[in-house]
Amino acid sequence: MSGMEEEGAEFSRPIDFRSADRFRRIAGIGPAYEALEDRGEFVRVRVVDTDEEFDYRKADAELDPPA
Repeated sequence: MSGMEEEGAEFSRPIDFRSADRFRRIAGIGPAYEALEDRGEFVRVRVVDTDEEFDYRKADAELDPPA
């Protein structure tokens, strides 16, 4: 599995909290969210449609495509 993680890291995009880049879609097919705050290993996010907030793994968020 570590080979898959290494390949995925090539597509990782750091989140710019000051630009439209902070809007992403979970796994490319899930709901759109706004990244609000960097919390180390996690990012605080808000789902655009529902206003629900939760902590999301930063490594996963960096792999998500723009919304």
